[in-house]
Amino acid sequence: MRERHRDNEVHRGSAEQPMDERDDESINSAYSDEETNNESVIMRVFNGVVIVFPKVEPLPWDTFFKISFICAVPAAAYVLLFTLMGFGLSVFQFVSGHMEQYALYLAPVLVAFIFCLYMLDFSYWDSKIGQVMRKLSWGIFVLGCMVVILFLSGEYPYTPICLFAVLTPMWLVLAKHIFYDRKSTRVYVSWLSGPLFFVSLLTVMVWLIWTFLRDENEWNEVTRLEAAEETGCEPNFEDYPECQNSERDVCFELVPSPPDVIFPDDCDEKCVEVYDGCLNTFILWVGPLLVSLALFFLSFFCTFLRTEGTNEKDIINFGKLWIFLLFSMWVTSSLSGIGSGVATVLLALTLASFAGTVVFLSASFSRPDQKEQATAVWARVKEKYGAYLDWARGLAVVVTLPLALVYIVLSFLNQCVRRTGIFMCSKAAESGTLDGTENDRGERSSVNSAKIDWTDWITERTRQQVYVFRSWDRSKIYTYAIYWGAAFMMLSVIVAQVTVLFLSWLIEQTSKMSLGAVTGILVGVGMLMFLLPPVPGVPIYLTLGIVIVAIGRDTLGYIGSMAYAAAVSLALKLLACTLQQKLIGDNLSHYVSVRQFVGINSNLIRSMRLILADPGISIAKVAILVGGPDWPTSVLCGLMKLDLVPILVGTLPVIFLILPTMLTGSFTYMAGLSDHGTPLFPWAGVAATIFAAVTAIVQFGSMIVAAFFLEQTAAMRQVEVTAIPIDEEVKEAEDKAEYGQKVYSDVTQWIIVPRMAKITITLSLLCMVSCCYMVQLFPSLCFAEYELTDTISDKLDGNWANLFKPLGRLAVVIFVASCILLWFFNTWAKRKSAQIMKGAMISPEHGGPNAEEAAASENYAVETISRNGVVDVVARAGSRNTVQVVSTPDGERSGSSRHIPAVPI
Repeated sequence: MRERHRDNEVHRGSAEQPMDERDDESINSAYSDEETNNESVIMRVFNGVVIVFPKVEPLPWDTFFKISFICAVPAAAYVLLFTLMGFGLSVFQFVSGHMEQYALYLAPVLVAFIFCLYMLDFSYWDSKIGQVMRKLSWGIFVLGCMVVILFLSGEYPYTPICLFAVLTPMWLVLAKHIFYDRKSTRVYVSWLSGPLFFVSLLTVMVWLIWTFLRDENEWNEVTRLEAAEETGCEPNFEDYPECQNSERDVCFELVPSPPDVIFPDDCDEKCVEVYDGCLNTFILWVGPLLVSLALFFLSFFCTFLRTEGTNEKDIINFGKLWIFLLFSMWVTSSLSGIGSGVATVLLALTLASFAGTVVFLSASFSRPDQKEQATAVWARVKEKYGAYLDWARGLAVVVTLPLALVYIVLSFLNQCVRRTGIFMCSKAAESGTLDGTENDRGERSSVNSAKIDWTDWITERTRQQVYVFRSWDRSKIYTYAIYWGAAFMMLSVIVAQVTVLFLSWLIEQTSKMSLGAVTGILVGVGMLMFLLPPVPGVPIYLTLGIVIVAIGRDTLGYIGSMAYAAAVSLALKLLACTLQQKLIGDNLSHYVSVRQFVGINSNLIRSMRLILADPGISIAKVAILVGGPDWPTSVLCGLMKLDLVPILVGTLPVIFLILPTMLTGSFTYMAGLSDHGTPLFPWAGVAATIFAAVTAIVQFGSMIVAAFFLEQTAAMRQVEVTAIPIDEEVKEAEDKAEYGQKVYSDVTQWIIVPRMAKITITLSLLCMVSCCYMVQLFPSLCFAEYELTDTISDKLDGNWANLFKPLGRLAVVIFVASCILLWFFNTWAKRKSAQIMKGAMISPEHGGPNAEEAAASENYAVETISRNGVVDVVARAGSRNTVQVVSTPDGERSGSSRHIPAVPI
């Protein structure tokens, strides 16, 4: 059947070669600048870029359009029922006004229903009647959840799009059984990628046409206020009591034609902000774009399940693109003043899309196939990405810690029910053994088939999961979890709140300055940011697009200000490249730390050196100069003593990255401008969203092209790459740093970490999780509403600290406490590492397990063996148990040892 499918179902009248085969051929072809013409180079670049788009299975046109129609049915239904393009406003009013009250009764009933099923161990009902009852129970629960989600759309307007992301895969599975029942699941799934991508593009194009067709379709101040009033949003009179009139309504009046907002004498223009917390109107307007994103995600998922398979690198690149795209949209929304709401929407959409793909897999493949696929995928993940699994575990800990605690409580209650034995359908408590498990590296972390008392206070399944968790390197995972939480707090507080506050303050302070003075200030600040290695150019271009347009609009006009901002951004980039190359790379090349930071000995940088050393200005060199990391690339040019002028000429195409980024900032600022409540640029909000997406695609595309040439150079010029001499001073520093990391890892093994250090890092983790949940779940109680066009004197009563409400200040204090506790733990670990690196013995106060762990060690033994057979940490049951730290630069055992009891991990 597969051969017949290949022969008969190729459209365009030719036997078109599959995309992934052409990619492989282009990557494996010999590469040489002298022997390759411009056309083939462009095709290779194109093949490197198209990996961010789903690979389309060739289909006959009738099959393509038939499947496209199937994919368009749920999209059209959603757009018709839940967006402003259809009857979304009427549906929303009906649901929020008549149905939301029933959700308050139905939701507790569903919770009690699934709680009772869990207590009765319904997942273990294996008889014929039990299986029927189990499926029926699941059906009732899922259907009830969908109804509750729909009824709560008034309070949580992003729930319909989440429902769409979950139900669309179900619809596609149903369509398969109706129309293509004879086709294998993998063939059918591979067919879906093209139609889904086509419908995704079609949806966003129709939405853009509809948006610009009439002024009332655009997202501006007037349409926002009209939709807020029509959907019944409650105005925020608590923060704006002066905006309430004698009739307990808003003091301003909306005029539909021409669209305008009328403010009486006693009504301030800032009163339009009473509806700033009303997110449902924005979701109704942007709904088609969210539908397009959900279909785009699903099209890539279908690509990964193609019959021929998919390159794992494509999956990674798509994940990066998806994150970059969502991040750009979130940044734009944050600058517009609705960042917290949009962040929740995008996160919910992403999670719902993943849930939909899981549903798709569950409904499409049998349970044995699912287990086989899951086992194979997990084996590949451990083999190729095992070094990053601890980062993933850290993310899981910081996200799910409260849910895990709730799960343990439920397990305790379930075990209590089992012990009573009063329900015949409950699983009986029993005894058993826990077999050894392997860690990420294939090492055996065993409990030596020790006897487990299954009649303890939690169920056997939970007990196994607890022991798997205890087998992790908890010191490292807790640390990574805290880092994840810190990153989230930085984005939620620094980027989403403080950045907007700083930019509005900067605009206010420079409003009376000349354009030249403002330009000088921005160039100085931007230059300092460029000289910092971690800072990319995107936030700098975004700031220039905002501030220069705000200051120069009166003298140069808006278009002239944008052109001036683009010129300043390009000049600033070239000046930064000059200073990085000459001041740092050229003059500081004798410093080992500079060369080490660049990564002079890595294969990536060595390949980059070959490309940059080639004479002339080739496409590969331009790709590296534009798409490579800013600081390392320019500093590397200085280390190589390259001529400055050709490097600057090759950097000029960076203007195509600067323009969309700068325009995103400019349109974001213009979207907030109004004249007596009437927006001056009603289309600017849409334009900012579009250019944010373009920025994400262009920025990521440039990195993909640069990575493509680097990988190709490393593969095709391998002899030249390996011939580049190793920097021995840097290698020595790297070996020393690697040795230090190894010793640090040994010292922080959980079984030998002292009690106080364990308490310190655990408290740090709990504080970080607490502040993250506070900021995410209660943003309106943490921060005051503040937009880019606001001023501190008017909106925050002249005190910038008023941006933080009491709960927000508490969250910041807890965040600082978490960071301090982590600093104490790291300081202790580094001090112990330094002692071991000097050959000192681990002192008795180094710490050991508590009494409970020592008692548990009588029943369990643990050992961890490295790949090369050297014992890193050994803890054996017996009277003399020893932990040996064996990390030395030469691979020899260190003399530090200490007797401690063995403990279960």
